[in-house]
Amino acid sequence: FGIPAMATRWVPWKVAGPRARGRRSPGLPFLALSLVLLLGTLSQAAFLPAPRAPDATPWNLAAGAGAIATGLGLAQGVAAQEGLGLADQDLTPETFRPVCPASDGLYGFGKAAADGLLGSEGAEYRPLAIEALLRVRLEVCVLESFVYEAVVPFVQRKGLGWILPLHETIDTVIAGTVFAIAVNFILFGTTKILSVLGIYHDFLVGAPLRLIGFAILPEQKPKETPFIQINWPGTPQEKEEDEEEKEPPPPPAAPLAVFGGVCKGYGIFAGVLKDFLEGVDTFAGRYLAFFSILYIAFKWAHFRLFNDFPPF
Repeated sequence: FGIPAMATRWVPWKVAGPRARGRRSPGLPFLALSLVLLLGTLSQAAFLPAPRAPDATPWNLAAGAGAIATGLGLAQGVAAQEGLGLADQDLTPETFRPVCPASDGLYGFGKAAADGLLGSEGAEYRPLAIEALLRVRLEVCVLESFVYEAVVPFVQRKGLGWILPLHETIDTVIAGTVFAIAVNFILFGTTKILSVLGIYHDFLVGAPLRLIGFAILPEQKPKETPFIQINWPGTPQEKEEDEEEKEPPPPPAAPLAVFGGVCKGYGIFAGVLKDFLEGVDTFAGRYLAFFSILYIAFKWAHFRLFNDFPPF
Protein backbone atom coordinates (compact mmCIF):
# COMPACT_ATOMS: atom_id res chain seq x y z
CA PHE A 1 0.00 0.00 0.00
CA GLY A 2 2.85 2.36 -0.64
CA ILE A 3 4.37 2.35 2.85
CA PRO A 4 7.74 0.78 1.93
CA ALA A 5 8.10 3.10 -1.08
CA MET A 6 7.41 6.15 1.04
CA ALA A 7 9.87 4.97 3.66
CA THR A 8 12.60 4.51 1.03
CA ARG A 9 12.09 8.06 -0.21
CA TRP A 10 12.24 9.37 3.35
CA VAL A 11 15.65 7.91 4.25
CA PRO A 12 17.66 9.87 1.61
CA TRP A 13 15.77 13.01 2.64
CA LYS A 14 17.38 12.86 6.09
CA VAL A 15 20.92 12.86 4.75
CA ALA A 16 20.37 15.14 1.78
CA GLY A 17 22.13 17.98 3.61
CA PRO A 18 21.66 21.51 2.23
CA ARG A 19 19.27 20.35 -0.49
CA ALA A 20 16.74 19.28 2.08
CA ARG A 21 16.61 22.70 3.70
CA GLY A 22 13.31 24.40 3.26
CA ARG A 23 11.45 21.16 2.58
CA ARG A 24 8.53 20.27 4.76
CA SER A 25 9.09 17.46 7.24
CA PRO A 26 7.12 14.33 6.30
CA GLY A 27 6.73 13.34 9.95
CA LEU A 28 3.07 14.35 10.37
CA PRO A 29 1.78 12.63 7.19
CA PHE A 30 3.63 9.47 8.08
CA LEU A 31 2.27 9.55 11.62
CA ALA A 32 -1.28 10.20 10.40
CA LEU A 33 -1.09 7.32 7.93
CA SER A 34 0.25 5.02 10.62
CA LEU A 35 -2.53 5.95 13.03
CA VAL A 36 -5.19 5.40 10.35
CA LEU A 37 -3.84 1.95 9.53
CA LEU A 38 -3.53 1.01 13.18
CA LEU A 39 -7.03 2.23 14.04
CA GLY A 40 -8.45 0.37 11.07
CA THR A 41 -6.91 -2.86 12.27
CA LEU A 42 -8.12 -2.32 15.85
CA SER A 43 -11.64 -1.42 14.75
CA GLN A 44 -11.93 -4.59 12.67
CA ALA A 45 -10.77 -6.67 15.60
CA ALA A 46 -13.05 -4.87 18.09
CA PHE A 47 -16.33 -5.36 16.20
CA LEU A 48 -15.89 -9.05 15.41
CA PRO A 49 -18.09 -11.52 17.34
CA ALA A 50 -16.75 -12.53 20.71
CA PRO A 51 -16.25 -16.29 20.12
CA ARG A 52 -14.48 -15.70 16.84
CA ALA A 53 -10.86 -14.54 16.72
CA PRO A 54 -9.86 -11.85 14.22
CA ASP A 55 -8.95 -13.16 10.80
CA ALA A 56 -5.25 -13.09 10.05
CA THR A 57 -5.73 -11.57 6.62
CA PRO A 58 -2.80 -10.13 4.68
CA TRP A 59 -4.39 -6.69 5.03
CA ASN A 60 -4.44 -6.85 8.83
CA LEU A 61 -0.92 -8.20 9.05
CA ALA A 62 0.48 -5.74 6.53
CA ALA A 63 -1.35 -2.79 8.06
CA GLY A 64 -0.27 -3.58 11.62
CA ALA A 65 3.32 -4.30 10.66
CA GLY A 66 3.46 -1.23 8.44
CA ALA A 67 2.08 1.02 11.17
CA ILE A 68 4.53 -0.27 13.74
CA ALA A 69 7.50 -0.10 11.38
CA THR A 70 6.58 3.37 10.16
CA GLY A 71 6.07 4.64 13.71
CA LEU A 72 9.42 3.30 14.83
CA GLY A 73 11.12 4.68 11.75
CA LEU A 74 9.47 8.06 12.31
CA ALA A 75 10.66 8.23 15.92
CA GLN A 76 14.22 7.36 14.93
CA GLY A 77 14.16 9.77 12.00
CA VAL A 78 12.96 12.71 14.08
CA ALA A 79 15.60 11.96 16.70
CA ALA A 80 18.27 11.89 14.02
CA GLN A 81 17.05 15.16 12.51
CA GLU A 82 17.21 16.88 15.87
CA GLY A 83 20.75 15.64 16.43
CA LEU A 84 20.00 13.75 19.62
CA GLY A 85 22.61 11.52 21.14
CA LEU A 86 22.29 7.84 21.92
CA ALA A 87 21.75 8.52 25.59
CA ASP A 88 18.82 10.82 24.83
CA GLN A 89 17.25 8.35 22.40
CA ASP A 90 17.03 5.80 25.19
CA LEU A 91 14.68 8.08 27.15
CA THR A 92 11.47 6.98 25.48
CA PRO A 93 8.21 5.70 27.00
CA GLU A 94 9.17 2.19 25.86
CA THR A 95 12.69 2.16 27.35
CA PHE A 96 12.27 4.41 30.38
CA ARG A 97 11.89 2.30 33.51
CA PRO A 98 11.93 4.42 36.67
CA VAL A 99 13.44 2.90 39.78
CA CYS A 100 11.38 3.71 42.87
CA PRO A 101 12.50 1.70 45.92
CA ALA A 102 10.57 3.80 48.43
CA SER A 103 7.39 3.61 46.37
CA ASP A 104 7.81 -0.14 45.97
CA GLY A 105 8.27 -0.51 49.72
CA LEU A 106 5.14 1.57 50.38
CA TYR A 107 3.18 -0.55 47.91
CA GLY A 108 4.43 -3.80 49.46
CA PHE A 109 3.50 -2.65 52.97
CA GLY A 110 0.05 -1.52 51.86
CA LYS A 111 -0.55 -4.75 49.97
CA ALA A 112 0.41 -6.86 52.98
CA ALA A 113 -1.81 -4.75 55.25
CA ALA A 114 -4.74 -5.01 52.82
CA ASP A 115 -4.35 -8.78 52.54
CA GLY A 116 -4.25 -9.08 56.31
CA LEU A 117 -7.33 -6.92 56.85
CA LEU A 118 -9.44 -8.41 54.07
CA GLY A 119 -8.56 -12.02 54.65
CA SER A 120 -10.30 -14.80 52.80
CA GLU A 121 -13.76 -13.31 53.28
CA GLY A 122 -12.91 -10.06 51.50
CA ALA A 123 -11.04 -11.64 48.61
CA GLU A 124 -13.48 -10.11 46.12
CA TYR A 125 -12.43 -6.61 47.23
CA ARG A 126 -8.72 -7.35 46.89
CA PRO A 127 -8.45 -6.17 43.23
CA LEU A 128 -9.96 -2.81 44.20
CA ALA A 129 -7.44 -2.38 47.02
CA ILE A 130 -4.56 -3.38 44.72
CA GLU A 131 -5.69 -0.87 42.07
CA ALA A 132 -5.79 1.93 44.64
CA LEU A 133 -2.36 1.02 46.01
CA LEU A 134 -0.88 0.89 42.51
CA ARG A 135 -2.08 4.43 41.79
CA VAL A 136 -0.68 5.69 45.09
CA ARG A 137 2.59 3.98 44.25
CA LEU A 138 2.57 5.62 40.81
CA GLU A 139 2.08 9.13 42.20
CA VAL A 140 4.84 8.74 44.77
CA CYS A 141 7.12 7.16 42.15
CA VAL A 142 6.69 10.24 39.95
CA LEU A 143 8.31 12.45 42.58
CA GLU A 144 10.92 9.88 43.58
CA SER A 145 11.99 9.21 40.01
CA PHE A 146 12.09 12.92 39.18
CA VAL A 147 14.38 13.62 42.14
CA TYR A 148 16.80 10.71 41.79
CA GLU A 149 16.89 10.35 37.99
CA ALA A 150 16.53 13.96 36.83
CA VAL A 151 17.30 16.53 39.53
CA VAL A 152 20.24 14.85 41.26
CA PRO A 153 22.17 13.97 38.04
CA PHE A 154 21.54 17.44 36.62
CA VAL A 155 22.77 19.13 39.80
CA GLN A 156 25.82 16.88 39.84
CA ARG A 157 26.70 17.97 36.29
CA LYS A 158 25.71 21.64 36.39
CA GLY A 159 25.80 22.53 40.08
CA LEU A 160 23.45 25.14 41.54
CA GLY A 161 24.89 28.23 39.87
CA TRP A 162 22.07 28.33 37.27
CA ILE A 163 19.37 29.15 39.84
CA LEU A 164 20.12 32.87 40.34
CA PRO A 165 23.51 33.72 38.81
CA LEU A 166 24.91 37.22 38.72
CA HIS A 167 25.07 37.11 34.91
CA GLU A 168 22.57 34.99 33.02
CA THR A 169 23.40 32.92 29.96
CA ILE A 170 21.08 31.13 27.59
CA ASP A 171 21.97 27.85 29.31
CA THR A 172 21.08 29.10 32.81
CA VAL A 173 17.84 30.66 31.55
CA ILE A 174 16.71 27.48 29.80
CA ALA A 175 17.71 25.32 32.76
CA GLY A 176 15.74 27.47 35.21
CA THR A 177 12.72 27.67 32.93
CA VAL A 178 12.52 23.93 32.31
CA PHE A 179 13.06 23.12 35.97
CA ALA A 180 10.40 25.58 37.17
CA ILE A 181 7.79 24.27 34.72
CA ALA A 182 8.59 20.63 35.50
CA VAL A 183 8.34 21.20 39.26
CA ASN A 184 4.79 22.55 38.83
CA PHE A 185 3.54 19.41 37.11
CA ILE A 186 5.43 17.05 39.42
CA LEU A 187 4.54 18.60 42.78
CA PHE A 188 0.95 19.59 42.06
CA GLY A 189 -0.35 16.01 42.14
CA THR A 190 2.26 14.32 44.29
CA THR A 191 1.99 16.65 47.27
CA LYS A 192 -1.72 15.89 47.60
CA ILE A 193 -1.00 12.17 47.84
CA LEU A 194 1.74 12.82 50.40
CA SER A 195 -0.51 15.03 52.51
CA VAL A 196 -3.23 12.37 52.55
CA LEU A 197 -0.67 9.74 53.53
CA GLY A 198 0.55 12.05 56.30
CA ILE A 199 -2.99 12.48 57.64
CA TYR A 200 -3.62 8.73 57.72
CA HIS A 201 -0.22 8.09 59.28
CA ASP A 202 -0.86 10.60 62.02
CA PHE A 203 -4.40 9.34 62.65
CA LEU A 204 -3.55 5.64 62.74
CA VAL A 205 -0.07 5.74 64.27
CA GLY A 206 0.79 9.18 65.63
CA ALA A 207 -2.33 9.94 67.66
CA PRO A 208 -2.40 6.57 69.54
CA LEU A 209 1.30 6.84 70.30
CA ARG A 210 0.84 10.38 71.63
CA LEU A 211 -1.95 9.19 73.91
CA ILE A 212 0.22 6.38 75.24
CA GLY A 213 3.27 8.60 75.62
CA PHE A 214 1.51 11.43 77.47
CA ALA A 215 -0.30 8.90 79.67
CA ILE A 216 3.02 7.40 80.78
CA LEU A 217 4.92 10.70 80.91
CA PRO A 218 2.36 13.45 81.64
CA GLU A 219 3.27 17.11 81.35
CA GLN A 220 1.93 19.90 83.55
CA LYS A 221 0.94 22.91 81.50
CA PRO A 222 0.89 26.35 83.19
CA LYS A 223 -2.40 28.25 83.32
CA GLU A 224 -2.80 30.30 80.19
CA THR A 225 -3.39 34.02 80.75
CA PRO A 226 -5.52 35.88 78.21
CA PHE A 227 -3.63 38.09 75.77
CA ILE A 228 -6.20 40.91 76.20
CA GLN A 229 -8.17 41.27 79.43
CA ILE A 230 -10.96 43.87 79.72
CA ASN A 231 -11.97 45.17 83.17
CA TRP A 232 -15.29 46.95 82.86
CA PRO A 233 -15.86 49.86 85.27
CA GLY A 234 -17.83 48.92 88.34
CA THR A 235 -16.92 45.27 88.23
CA PRO A 236 -14.60 43.92 90.87
CA GLN A 237 -11.28 42.77 89.62
CA GLU A 238 -10.90 39.06 89.64
CA LYS A 239 -8.29 37.87 92.02
CA GLU A 240 -5.96 35.25 90.85
CA GLU A 241 -6.62 32.08 92.67
CA ASP A 242 -3.68 30.56 94.31
CA GLU A 243 -3.07 27.39 92.51
CA GLU A 244 -2.30 24.51 94.70
CA GLU A 245 0.98 23.06 93.77
CA LYS A 246 0.39 19.51 92.73
CA GLU A 247 2.97 17.03 93.60
CA PRO A 248 4.44 15.44 90.49
CA PRO A 249 3.59 11.77 90.10
CA PRO A 250 6.30 9.30 90.85
CA PRO A 251 8.46 8.54 87.83
CA PRO A 252 7.73 5.23 86.14
CA ALA A 253 10.19 2.42 85.91
CA ALA A 254 13.07 2.84 83.50
CA PRO A 255 11.81 0.45 80.77
CA LEU A 256 8.34 1.99 80.93
CA ALA A 257 9.81 5.51 80.83
CA VAL A 258 11.85 4.62 77.75
CA PHE A 259 8.80 3.14 76.07
CA GLY A 260 6.73 6.21 76.89
CA GLY A 261 9.44 8.54 75.63
CA VAL A 262 9.67 6.66 72.32
CA CYS A 263 5.88 6.72 71.91
CA LYS A 264 5.67 10.41 72.73
CA GLY A 265 8.58 11.35 70.49
CA TYR A 266 7.29 9.46 67.46
CA GLY A 267 3.75 10.71 68.02
CA ILE A 268 4.96 14.31 68.07
CA PHE A 269 7.07 13.65 64.97
CA ALA A 270 4.03 12.24 63.14
CA GLY A 271 2.04 15.37 63.96
CA VAL A 272 4.82 17.68 62.79
CA LEU A 273 5.22 15.64 59.59
CA LYS A 274 1.49 15.88 58.87
CA ASP A 275 1.53 19.65 59.33
CA PHE A 276 4.61 19.98 57.11
CA LEU A 277 3.12 17.91 54.28
CA GLU A 278 -0.14 19.85 54.45
CA GLY A 279 1.82 23.11 54.28
CA VAL A 280 3.78 21.91 51.24
CA ASP A 281 0.55 20.83 49.54
CA THR A 282 -1.07 24.21 50.24
CA PHE A 283 1.94 26.05 48.87
CA ALA A 284 2.12 23.87 45.75
CA GLY A 285 -1.59 24.22 45.05
CA ARG A 286 -1.92 27.97 45.62
CA TYR A 287 1.39 29.73 45.21
CA LEU A 288 3.84 27.51 43.32
CA ALA A 289 2.58 28.44 39.85
CA PHE A 290 2.69 32.15 40.69
CA PHE A 291 6.24 32.03 42.02
CA SER A 292 7.34 29.86 39.09
CA ILE A 293 6.01 32.39 36.57
CA LEU A 294 7.62 35.21 38.55
CA TYR A 295 10.94 33.32 38.64
CA ILE A 296 10.89 32.61 34.88
CA ALA A 297 9.97 36.22 34.04
CA PHE A 298 12.77 37.53 36.26
CA LYS A 299 15.39 35.26 34.63
CA TRP A 300 14.41 36.28 31.10
CA ALA A 301 14.24 39.96 32.04
CA HIS A 302 17.63 39.70 33.71
CA PHE A 303 19.07 38.02 30.62
CA ARG A 304 17.55 40.45 28.09
CA LEU A 305 17.47 43.80 29.89
CA PHE A 306 20.01 44.16 32.69
CA ASN A 307 22.41 41.24 32.29
CA ASP A 308 25.40 43.60 32.70
CA PHE A 309 24.33 44.48 36.24
CA PRO A 310 26.15 44.11 38.58
CA PRO A 311 29.29 45.21 36.69
CA PHE A 312 31.54 42.56 38.24
